[in-house]
Amino acid sequence: MGRFRLAIVACACLLLAACGGTTTKQNSIRRTVAVQLANRSDALATALRRGNSCEAARQARALRLRVASAIVSGSIPRSLAAPARIASSHLAGQIVCSPRPPAPPSTASVTCAGIDARKNALEQEKHALGKGEKGKAAGARRKEIDQEEHALDQQRKGCK
Repeated sequence: MGRFRLAIVACACLLLAACGGTTTKQNSIRRTVAVQLANRSDALATALRRGNSCEAARQARALRLRVASAIVSGSIPRSLAAPARIASSHLAGQIVCSPRPPAPPSTASVTCAGIDARKNALEQEKHALGKGEKGKAAGARRKEIDQEEHALDQQRKGCK
């Protein structure tokens, strides 16, 4: 991220140094345009500081387009046009949108409801086993149900 800050600072310095730094109109960027470009640069830097690369990339593209528009309109003089275009294009090319993975959906209520539903189903199955089934298989299944119910009770403790 350090190289991005350097590029932003360089771009901002170029733009700010060119606004009103001289008495001849040919060598300075119009003040309103310079302020707009500086604000875009600030927004870009803020997005980078926050780790929002997609917003930073969007701001960098917007900055590049605004610089190009200002050059075409004559708001950026020819003597500064090439460095401004190069700086803004380089910056826009360096920042890549890497979307953050979406936050996992809140599943606490679904999970808790699911735990309750599963436990009820196990209790019904265990009750049915007690009515008629005998033997090793039924005993083994009752033991499995007891173990699963215990595990569900442990999971249920985290529910609200």
